[in-house]
Amino acid sequence: MVTVPVREQNARRFLGIAATLGVLGVAFNLNSSDDSTLPKVMAAVGVVALIWSIHRFGRLGPDERMVFEQPEADDAPKKKKKKKKRAAAADEAASNDGM
Repeated sequence: MVTVPVREQNARRFLGIAATLGVLGVAFNLNSSDDSTLPKVMAAVGVVALIWSIHRFGRLGPDERMVFEQPEADDAPKKKKKKKKRAAAADEAASNDGM
């Protein structure tokens, strides 16, 4: 089970309340035959609260940081190993002794 931080729970709850308030304001405004102010105010407050809650919910922070790394240089030419002169001279001496 995944635990959700309290700040995120509050932001989600406020987001749901704001969306519900906006939908109810629009629904009451469509169904009212008289020119009442309450549904218009309810819809306006719902839309403003929805915008603010989306902003708040989005500002809780990113999930993970994106890390752009420089690619490693594998194409760099490698230096060739040279045989040491002592080892070469010892090999020649060993081969000359055997003759």
